Amino acid sequence: MPTGHRRIALLLALLLASLAPLASAAAQPTPAAADHRARVDAFFAALASGRPDTFEAMAREHFTPASLARRTSEERAELLRRLREDVGTMTLEAVRPTGTGVELEISGSTGMRGLGALDFEPGGSRRVDRFGIRVEAGRGEEGPALPPPPVASDSRDAEFDAALTAYLAARASAGEFSGAVLVARAGRATVARAVGDADRATHVANTPATRFNIGSINKSFTPLAVAQLMAAGRLAPTDTIGTLLPDYPNAGARSATIQHLLDHRGGIADIFGPAFAATPKATLRANADYYRLVAPQPLTFARGTNRAYCNGCYVVLGEIIARVTGQSYESYIAEHIFAPARMSRTTFVVPDASPGDMAYGYTTRGGSDPTPRRNSDMVGAGGSAAGGTWSTVADLLAYVEALRAHRLLGKEPSLRLLGRLGHRRLPDTRRRRSGTQRRHPRLGRHGRGGARQSRSAPCRTTR
Repeated sequence: MPTGHRRIALLLALLLASLAPLASAAAQPTPAAADHRARVDAFFAALASGRPDTFEAMAREHFTPASLARRTSEERAELLRRLREDVGTMTLEAVRPTGTGVELEISGSTGMRGLGALDFEPGGSRRVDRFGIRVEAGRGEEGPALPPPPVASDSRDAEFDAALTAYLAARASAGEFSGAVLVARAGRATVARAVGDADRATHVANTPATRFNIGSINKSFTPLAVAQLMAAGRLAPTDTIGTLLPDYPNAGARSATIQHLLDHRGGIADIFGPAFAATPKATLRANADYYRLVAPQPLTFARGTNRAYCNGCYVVLGEIIARVTGQSYESYIAEHIFAPARMSRTTFVVPDASPGDMAYGYTTRGGSDPTPRRNSDMVGAGGSAAGGTWSTVADLLAYVEALRAHRLLGKEPSLRLLGRLGHRRLPDTRRRRSGTQRRHPRLGRHGRGGARQSRSAPCRTTR
C-alpha cells in the first residue's frame, strides 16, 4: 500500500536480522568489513554465480558446522534458486557493520531489493555462523536507509537500552523515525521504547502499546492459514482458482494454482491502479471488498510465465480461505492465528472505528505541500489478506514465539513461516491412497517487511 511518513512498527526479536545477501563481485565493501574480507568476497562470488555446487563448496569452506547443520544442502540450493528468481542480477549498494558481522543492501534487476546479513563466529577463524535474507519490492519513495543502531547483541540490557534510546531520540529529532521498538532475548522482551506522535494533530505520543498498521508483514498470516488448511487436507498447492472459486470473473486466471498465488506468479492485478483510485476508500473495509476490486481486472501476465510482487494474489488467497472455511477471512485469522498466538491487540479494525490507541499514517506524496498529512485518502479503510492489519510490537513478538513453539502449525512448516512461506514450494499434504502424508521440508530464516504499506519495518528474528 502507499508509503506513509516513516510511521514504523519495528520488532527486533533476538537482535540479528534474519537476512542473507546476494551481490555483485565487482562491488566494493566498506573498510568495516576488511577484517573478514576474504569470507565476504567468497560469499558474494558464490551467490552471484547462481550455481548450487559453487555455493555449497563455499559454504563447506566458510560456514561453521552449526551453520551448515541449520539447512541441508538441498535447502541451500533451493534458497539460492529462489533468490535468483526473486532478485535477478544483483548490485551491492552498501555494506554496513553490525555488532556481530555485516549487513548488506542489494538492488536487483527485477526491481526487488534485498537486505542481508552475515553473522560471524567470535575468535580468530571468523567463519560465517548465521546468514539469512529479506527480499522486498524496490525502495521507491521510501527514502534512504537509516544508519544502523550502535548496539551489539552481547551488550548488557541496560547498555543496550541506553544506546538504543539515544539512537531513537536522534532519529526522531531528525524526522527520520516515528514508532515503537521492542528488543527481545530468548523470547523475553528486554527493551521497549517509542518516539514520535501517534496523532500529529492532537500530539498524542506513541507508546510501546500503540497499534500500528503493519503493512505487508501481515501477508505472512495468509500463507500460514493456507498451510493450516493444507495440513488439515482441505487445500493442496495444485488446487486451482477455478476449482475453489468457480465463479471467478476472469476466466484467464482460473488455471492459476495455490502455489502460483503464493509465489507471486498468478498474474492477478494489483490492488493499486485506476480502479483503486476511483474507489471510495471507505468502502474497502475487508478482504472481500478488495477481492471484488481485483478479481474482474485483466491479468498482468499469463499465470506461471513471470513473477511480480502481487498484492492481488494474496487477496485472492484470502477469498479462497473464506470459501473453504465458510467464514470471513478476518474471522478465520482471528480465531486460528491471533487467539492461539495470544495477539490480544492485533485487529482488522478500521481506523475510523479505533479506540484511540492507533498511530495514523502520514505522507507527503501527491501534493506540493511538504507538510506531512494523513494518508487515509491513499489506503482502504480496512486491511486485506495482502496487508493492513493493526498490531503492536509485543503482539508481533508473541506471533514469532507462537510459531517457534508450534502452537499455530507443526514444527517443520512453522520453521518455514518464520519467514517467506509464500515464496517456497509447498508439498501436497493431503493424504494419499497409502494413508501417508508428505512433510514440509525445513526452511531457513527469512523476514518480510511491508513493501508499499505505511513503511512498516520488518519483524526480525534469528535461529
